[in-house]
Amino acid sequence: MAKNYYQDGNTMDWHNGTTKAVASGQPVIVGDITGIAQHDIPVDGQGVLMMTGVFTLPKVAAETWQRGARIWLTTDGKLTSQEQDSSSNANAFAGTAWVTTNPNDPEGRVRLGF
Repeated sequence: MAKNYYQDGNTMDWHNGTTKAVASGQPVIVGDITGIAQHDIPVDGQGVLMMTGVFTLPKVAAETWQRGARIWLTTDGKLTSQEQDSSSNANAFAGTAWVTTNPNDPEGRVRLGF
């Protein structure tokens, strides 16, 4: 093993410094990337975010994605194919579409981080 190895990167320890509790399975924006809460994380609590894997999450319903498309997370917790929102605010990178979606699909599947 390389002497500078730190960890596999599948999870990230995270402190919930927000004003809302985070539920297990909820997406969390950390800087410019997205993780998924492994367990419930109370306000001011410590928790673990999953940083890899495929997850089903709410999406912008009107969008259609092709498998492999780059996907972002909006600040209101929806997956989108748009890197920026209508106000030119950057969305957090989530990963790639794991399956093709159709218009009006309420959810999409995303592989985190890739």
